[in-house]
Amino acid sequence: MLTKLISTAVRYGSVAGVPTAIPQLTIWTAEAPTDQIPALFEPEFYLLLQGAKRMTIAGQTFECRAGTCAVASVGLPFTSEVIEASPERPYLGLELKLDASIVTSLLLDIPDRTDQQSGAISISQADDSIVEPLDRLLRLLDAPSEIGILAPQFERELCYRLLQGPMGSRLRQIGRHSARFGQIKMAAQWICENADKPMSIGWLAASVGMSVTSFHRHFKAVTAHTPLAYQRHIRLLDARRRLASGSSNVTATAFATGYASPSQFSREYKRVFGIAPIRDRDAVRVRQ
Repeated sequence: MLTKLISTAVRYGSVAGVPTAIPQLTIWTAEAPTDQIPALFEPEFYLLLQGAKRMTIAGQTFECRAGTCAVASVGLPFTSEVIEASPERPYLGLELKLDASIVTSLLLDIPDRTDQQSGAISISQADDSIVEPLDRLLRLLDAPSEIGILAPQFERELCYRLLQGPMGSRLRQIGRHSARFGQIKMAAQWICENADKPMSIGWLAASVGMSVTSFHRHFKAVTAHTPLAYQRHIRLLDARRRLASGSSNVTATAFATGYASPSQFSREYKRVFGIAPIRDRDAVRVRQ
């Protein structure tokens, strides 16, 4: 079922996850197992084509193999590691950022449903109804002049198939402006855009129209993190990007990402990434 996607993915994949000519589509590849890598699972669809990956989200660990797909409806901190990959059979994964406007327009044309699930991610197995529009989307990489016209159509078909399947409830969270989920999504987006700034939980809760108690409870239910832990995760991911780019030293990076103390920054960085920031920076430069 996945074979027809793999040949295209091999040709256009990137270890660094560089977007393809279809801006919202990224193909990831790895030729060897990796260490655990903290990241943010943004609102997107992900399909594992080849190899295997282990993901840990909110204390739960999932081992994903070929055919496993996932949909997230809000930025979700997680760690992942490629556990099966080789030069002969590299790890391959497709990441497609989801367009909320496409989902919303589809929801206007299909029967409404009442969803009981909580949280912000669903994991399932891909079937032909999902693979076929993805195959058509990927083949546009060999015909770049057709991307502007046909890519939106294939994305719309994929979103429709996802809405009709077991991950539909998660996708409907993206398209609906439901009260609680919409408020938490707005707060999470504010944190992502302002992670380097001081944050008042009382102000943030009020800004999205919730009490502090309700805000804490619902934020953790959706993201699996408290607001402060979520902010810390975003700060540290930004810090790692800055250090990897070589544009900043450890002290400057600590202050630029909102830390008042470089020593606190170093402690939290090592706790999350398992290595001191200066050693991590030097290791990245060696690999580059």
